[in-house]
Amino acid sequence: MELSQYYIDEIKARVANGTTLEDVTSLINFIINIQNETLGTTYRFISTKRLAYYFVHRDERYLSFEIPKKSGGVRQITAPDPFLKKVQRRLNFILEVLFRPKAAAHGFVTGRSIVTNAKVHVGKNYVYNVDLKDFFPTIHYGRIKAVLQLNSFRMKPDFAHIIAHLCCYKGILPQGAPTSPIITNITCQQLDKNLVDYAKLNSCYYTRYADDITFSADKNVFKDKFHENLKLHLEAAGFKLNDKKTRKQKRTQRQEVTGIIVNEKLNLQRTYIKKIRAMLYNWERDGLPACQREFNKYYPLEKGFVKSRILPPFENVLMGKILFLGMVRGKEDKYFMEFTSKYQSLKS
Repeated sequence: MELSQYYIDEIKARVANGTTLEDVTSLINFIINIQNETLGTTYRFISTKRLAYYFVHRDERYLSFEIPKKSGGVRQITAPDPFLKKVQRRLNFILEVLFRPKAAAHGFVTGRSIVTNAKVHVGKNYVYNVDLKDFFPTIHYGRIKAVLQLNSFRMKPDFAHIIAHLCCYKGILPQGAPTSPIITNITCQQLDKNLVDYAKLNSCYYTRYADDITFSADKNVFKDKFHENLKLHLEAAGFKLNDKKTRKQKRTQRQEVTGIIVNEKLNLQRTYIKKIRAMLYNWERDGLPACQREFNKYYPLEKGFVKSRILPPFENVLMGKILFLGMVRGKEDKYFMEFTSKYQSLKS
């Protein structure tokens, strides 16, 4: 939703001058009114009384569940109930209006993705991947309150206190709230600046996608001294390195960045292409209803179902995989064109 400069200036003023829960309510209702006028929606306004109740009882308004990790194990997700989610979505909108992440940050940013993140590191002789340990739990109420008072927002302490608490679960950033992704980028803005400078000092490139940090270079600068200085930078920013996930990949090895191969060009593993081919073959051989039934058996184990509890149509998931293939390998790629053509013929 595009905003006029008047609306942007008004949001800035309300954020900078707010102090009370009533001011937060007024700001959220201002956003709801903009949405209703611009999009033709009929969202209902919220009351200060109800927001105050949720502010006091916020930790009781979350549901926790687990989703499988690609690397194995599970990830704990804590998501707000519908009303608190409605509040957080408006707060997220406000934060997005006022804050633009550093160019090195590719996670949770419009127009950026795991693909743009990986693209920076294509064709380098060395790729160095590190992971931030306990990323979301490390970002706590005190840190959020502090960064909300910085230049992008200029919130008064009382206002930052309210916003920070509305975005936290038991004092830390919940992995499942609408506001959490952008808050990670807000919290990491100084870290991103410092690591861009550190990368330049070492003649290499730096990007971050959430808690996944990648450096790349044509010379092997990734030795013990580089690693130890990197740890110091992270600790100064309030983070710790997950040493178990640190890896250096040479050009002679398969180099991956956020799951995408970057040796010579952006690419995906052969298993991904084989999976699409198998799905298309099964559709042609067995028909769509049979594929949907088989799909329904295993999809409940997937991350998407655990989060939404909705079984999507088989053909939608297949098309999503084909589109991602085109996003990575390009729309002129032979596999993308072959699979798209086959999909369209089966769909017709």
